[in-house]
Order: sequence, then structure tokens, then C-alpha cells
Amino acid sequence: MNKPFASYEKRLNRVLSYIYENLDEELSLDTLADIACMSRYHWHRVFKAMTGETLAGVVRNLRLSKAANLLVHEDASVRDVAKQVGFQNLASFSRAFKKAHGVSPNDFREQGAQITNLLSLSEGNESMYPISIVEMNGFRAAGVCHVGPYQRIGKAFKGLGSVLMANSLMDQVNSLFAIYHDAPDSKPSAEFRSHVAVSLKEGFPEGLDSLDYFDVEGGKYAVLEHKGPYSNLKAAYEWLYGRWLLQSGEEPRDMPPLEVYINDPKVTPTSELRTDIRIPLR
Repeated sequence: MNKPFASYEKRLNRVLSYIYENLDEELSLDTLADIACMSRYHWHRVFKAMTGETLAGVVRNLRLSKAANLLVHEDASVRDVAKQVGFQNLASFSRAFKKAHGVSPNDFREQGAQITNLLSLSEGNESMYPISIVEMNGFRAAGVCHVGPYQRIGKAFKGLGSVLMANSLMDQVNSLFAIYHDAPDSKPSAEFRSHVAVSLKEGFPEGLDSLDYFDVEGGKYAVLEHKGPYSNLKAAYEWLYGRWLLQSGEEPRDMPPLEVYINDPKVTPTSELRTDIRIPLR
């Protein structure tokens, strides 16, 4: 990586870290330009060129994504959730949330509860999610490492996107996926390791310092097809491991699962998002 780009990448990561840690505060262009140590007249253009999104768009999407997770996994009121993600006005939060997710915050929370209830009643039901057993070819991959709570992995997604866009590599990748190396509750969440990565087409450069390069083994995989918000993936994992795997007669290999993102969340309604959870099997 050339030194000028490395400098801009550090600025980008510094700004993304600040956004993630301060979603409940006012995140003005001036504030984020100061974090980047760059003129406000230029930083917005640099940020958009590296990420493909505006600062305001990134802040809004991260706030609403965090809100979705809070609504499904915590008991705080909708008003408190709105405040936790930087919305002081409940009506404006509700409008923004419905525009992003297609339903109101209350309906979104109710749908998450319905999924949880279905899981608790699904013993012996192997059709909760579509499952297939496939033979998958191995592939070369490159990605960005994230250390910390998995809920904050979005920073790594943005970092990977900035590297690919800045080096004009978007056309030289295949699928986008994540690997979660540590099982939840296996250690303190601050120590969790994960990678956001892409499978590579022939000709992708191997010398980018900001990327980790590795091989993903092929072989037999169980593939769960999930449709809907990413915030509901936790329920899919619980059903896959707590129901399907125990009844399947299959045994997983000593490798972490893959979470493969089938469509683009920028242009796909939340309810139509497709994610495959792939468990390597013996």
C-alpha cells in the first residue's frame, strides 16, 4: 500500500471508530472532519470516495441498524432506544426507522418476538429455515480483522469497502462474507475475533498491507438460508445449532462457520435481505 493512501485509511478508520462509539451524540460534519484532521470542505468528498456513501448516510444507517438490534435483543422502550441512537424526537425516529426497515419500531420488535417464540416451539421441526447440504469449492480470500463485540463489526465492513474502492478492486471479488472465530460467551466480548472478507477472483493483488489473506477450505457444508433483517440472524444461529444440528446426525468440522451475504443491503429492502450461514461438516 502506498503511504498517501495509508494515511487516508487511518483517518477513515479513526472517524468510523468515533462514529461507532458515539452514535447517541450529535455527529456533525465539522466534528467528524476534526476527527479526521482535515478541512470540512474536503473530508466529506474523501469519505464518499473511499466508502461510496455520504457521512450523513453512514451515520443514519448505523444508528438505525443499532436500533434494530436493541429492539430485538433488549427491553428498553422505543423512546429510550431512539435516544440511545441519537434521535431526540420519537416521531422522527419512527419515520426514519420505517423508511429503513419497512415497518414501525414496535412492529419490528413484535416480529422479532414472534421469531423467538417460534424457535421455542420448533423442537423436531426441521423446516424452520431452509437447510441444504452442499459440496463447496475452497477459495482464496482477503479481509479486515475485527476484535471486539460482534455487534460492532460494521466498522470492518466499512474498512474493507474503503480498501476495495480506493484500489479499484470491486470488480475483482466474488462473494462478501464474515467469519466469527469465537463462539458467543466463550470469552469476554472485547476479545472476540472476526473477519469481514471477500472471495477473490484471479488477478486480485496479494500485497495490500491493510488486508489479511487466507484460504477457506472446501468440502461438505450445511447451508441455512436466512431471509430478513440481519438483527434476526442470532435466532437463526440458535435454531441451526440448538435444533437442526442436534437432530441431523451431522458433525461439524473444527472450523468456524461462514456468514455469506447474498444481496446488497444498500439496494435491498430489509425484509428481502438474504444471508447464508454455512457450517463446515465432516
